[in-house]
Amino acid sequence: MGEHDTFATGKPLDGLVVLDLSRMLPGAVAVRQLIDLGARVIKVEEPGTGDPMRLVPPLVGGIGTGFAVFFRGVESVCLDLRREPDQIRVARIAERADVLIESFRPGTLERWGLSREQLVAINPRLIGCSLPSFPRRGSHEGRVGHDLNFVAESGALSLMPGHGVPRLQLADFTAGLLAVSSIVAALFKRHTTGKGSWIEQPLAMAPLVWLGWPWADAAAGGPSGMELLLGGRLPCYRLYRCGDEGEIAVGALEPKFWTGFVGMLGRDDLAPFGMDPGKDGRRTIAEIERILATRPRKEWIAEAQEKGLPISAVNTLDEARREPLYHEPGVLEEIGTPGGDTVEAPGPALGCGEAPGRSAPALGAHTDAVLREFGGA
Repeated sequence: MGEHDTFATGKPLDGLVVLDLSRMLPGAVAVRQLIDLGARVIKVEEPGTGDPMRLVPPLVGGIGTGFAVFFRGVESVCLDLRREPDQIRVARIAERADVLIESFRPGTLERWGLSREQLVAINPRLIGCSLPSFPRRGSHEGRVGHDLNFVAESGALSLMPGHGVPRLQLADFTAGLLAVSSIVAALFKRHTTGKGSWIEQPLAMAPLVWLGWPWADAAAGGPSGMELLLGGRLPCYRLYRCGDEGEIAVGALEPKFWTGFVGMLGRDDLAPFGMDPGKDGRRTIAEIERILATRPRKEWIAEAQEKGLPISAVNTLDEARREPLYHEPGVLEEIGTPGGDTVEAPGPALGCGEAPGRSAPALGAHTDAVLREFGGA
């Protein structure tokens, strides 16, 4: 039995070989999804340092928790792509790979003799996926940026309360998930045509996925119906503070939920004003805040759940980690690290995905085995 027979899991992408040349989060998000779907991922890392995510604190078992979470189950191969012998080794792996993911600046792979044209020439069935900062065409070609730049420039940041720096990397995550959708679609097309293709998923374009409705509203002259409905101006859809200073999220857009909520508060007279953004709505908000301040959050949440209302606690991450919902089977996993420690993280979010049950690799742990297998030793 060979070293890689463990990949015969029966998952949707079982047997698929992915060559990951990317760095940092967008490629990591894509890799995580492909691993959960059963793909075998060979990750090429720079000797000595590896993917920068290895060094982002906090460190557990000698590596950053982010690297452990996204790259558990990958095979780490150390190659210096600036050196011709290692360029040849990468080409030999690409020759037999199904998918290649890269995130270098435009022109970098070309300088290394690994351009799209050269890779497709040696493997016409290859599905390539590039994750550049900006589209590799027009006036933006060659520009660089990070998640904050992309979210700010698209207008998405202006829709966030306070316009502060987001603590979630929306563009990076979205680009990675969009890349996986495109890769799976390209694989289906290859199944029917026998030919590969190359996908470009610029990070700067990813926030537009979130902006379809508000963008169209702005183009139509606004104001945004989405902002009015979901922006916290309506009594039925906003955050409220309770007596212990804990916050609740009230998502009672439907009339039956709104009437149930104000009925729970003993204020049926407020039922007509759930969707009112004006004076009566503001008065309703003030009345609800006054009533909620009389009891702690946990009591209001318990009563709302008993009545089947869409009302939730605004949890911190530590509070969320104690929620029974996230301790259902298959939600969390203990991810191993090269140092033998483990770190808890959410498991696969895909309905057909499944955690591989393997640890994040030490830097270069699979170099010799992979190069022997692909003839690049």
